[in-house]
Amino acid sequence: MRDVVIVGGGLSGLAAAAALQERGIPYRLIEVKKRLGGSIISEKRDGCLLDGGPFAFLRSDDWSFLSPLGLNDALMPVRDSHQRDLVAFKGGTQVVIDALAGVLRGTHIHRMAISSIGSLDGRFTLCLENGLIWDAAAVIVAAPARHAERMLRTLAPEASVRLFDYGYDTITRLSLVYRLNDLNMPPFFPWDMAVPFYAWTDDPARVPAGHVLINVGIRYALEKTTPAALIETVSATIKARAAPVIARVDYWPEADPLPPHTRHHAENIATLEQYLPRGLALAGSDYHGLTLAERIASGQRAAHSIAAMWG
Repeated sequence: MRDVVIVGGGLSGLAAAAALQERGIPYRLIEVKKRLGGSIISEKRDGCLLDGGPFAFLRSDDWSFLSPLGLNDALMPVRDSHQRDLVAFKGGTQVVIDALAGVLRGTHIHRMAISSIGSLDGRFTLCLENGLIWDAAAVIVAAPARHAERMLRTLAPEASVRLFDYGYDTITRLSLVYRLNDLNMPPFFPWDMAVPFYAWTDDPARVPAGHVLINVGIRYALEKTTPAALIETVSATIKARAAPVIARVDYWPEADPLPPHTRHHAENIATLEQYLPRGLALAGSDYHGLTLAERIASGQRAAHSIAAMWG
């Protein structure tokens, strides 16, 4: 029996690989970047632990997926001025990626993209950007919608066209470490649609004593400004008396889906999936859910639908 190809090594793709592995189904995972995890990335720098991607989450989210990954005690409280009940990962959100990737034994191929997916004699054919062609019994596409649209144009044009104008919310995320003496606590951001989220912590798991980490998102394209200008704007907004001692700026032009996809999103995706051939499944936040738990569940569901083909 030929194996399953998973396109995309983010959270959902890794969850799909782990689910297939548990069922003894061989797979190959291909990722266009040189690292796994997609937008989830954590960095240790000068005694600080920064997240370039998702940082703070609602405590009320479904965290049942942590226990099977050995991450029972992974969360810590963080705060914001909206008084939401938030948590973050003590070891950075990347601990979830590391835990998933650590158990995988299948083939991983990095820095390679799929240009198109087709079919021949009952098999899926995948054209790689280097000219090679793979065949597979089944395919899980865990890549962003704009890439999936291109891959599916020949195989499933009715599905592809429904992804053509997929819109995204653009987020520039700043992780800034200040000396506590340089800030008025708590730091305050006035309500602004351009600042969809922010949170902070002085937990020793994240920053040295006497420091605070602030993670803030700004709806502004980085190419229209500079990291230094954004840092200066944030510092002025929270009335910091000095510049941050450590700063990380990450630009995510495809952070979250925009309307009309967020309105009736489930119905849109369900309609799209009716046009997919048997043996091909979609997984990831562009299709099924935005929280970490939902993204993991999306990959698992895709794997389970493929596993049903094996009987």
